[in-house]
Amino acid sequence: MRRIIALPLALLTACHSHHSHGGDDVVPVFFETERNDDPLTANHFGLLRPGDHFFIDGFVRDDLADPFDGFAFTAEEPLHVDFQLFIGNAQADLDVCLYDPAIDETVACFATSDDPERGGVDVFAGGLDFQLVVESFVGDASYSLEIVVLPLFALTTEERPAASLSEARRLSGVNARADHVSAAEIGYRKGKRAPSPALEIEQVFEIDSEHGLVLELMHLRRADER
Repeated sequence: MRRIIALPLALLTACHSHHSHGGDDVVPVFFETERNDDPLTANHFGLLRPGDHFFIDGFVRDDLADPFDGFAFTAEEPLHVDFQLFIGNAQADLDVCLYDPAIDETVACFATSDDPERGGVDVFAGGLDFQLVVESFVGDASYSLEIVVLPLFALTTEERPAASLSEARRLSGVNARADHVSAAEIGYRKGKRAPSPALEIEQVFEIDSEHGLVLELMHLRRADER
């Protein structure tokens, strides 16, 4: 797979809808633009549609100097977004969180010790906004975030945990460390920083009758929601 270096993210809004893949072996690469440490300054990519495939290269720190790198997207139609986060420092552990701007909350985190960190987001209606946020669990590191946009419910080559964004703003389904509630995660908000609600992780098995697959999902919910 060949990567093509593209424009910095400051110019991305104007050019994103016009970029050409140029074949399966050509993938555009964009660079994060600081400051992008909160929802109001996240780098905005405009509309996503099935067939989009690109990389975002950046650097994030394990301190308050650069605690987050936020990337904002709008779904043009119902779709699925697959991502892989490749980490440039073997001693660091970076995570990807899903932020919902409509409720000003980080609603799910893909927080394993894997490199690359992998996951996905299901968006059930066009016009919905969401943000993917890269943050450090341990260490400073460069990274490359690969984004692949597919039709909703399309089969992928490998099963990945997915969070869902519905028209009713219900987000769930995450592969996460049970103890992962970092200061950085709490701080990525438009409003004042507030403690996170107590969360529980529920293991759920779902059967895909069409393809004969058994899917294991991890759902986050508030401890007071029964």
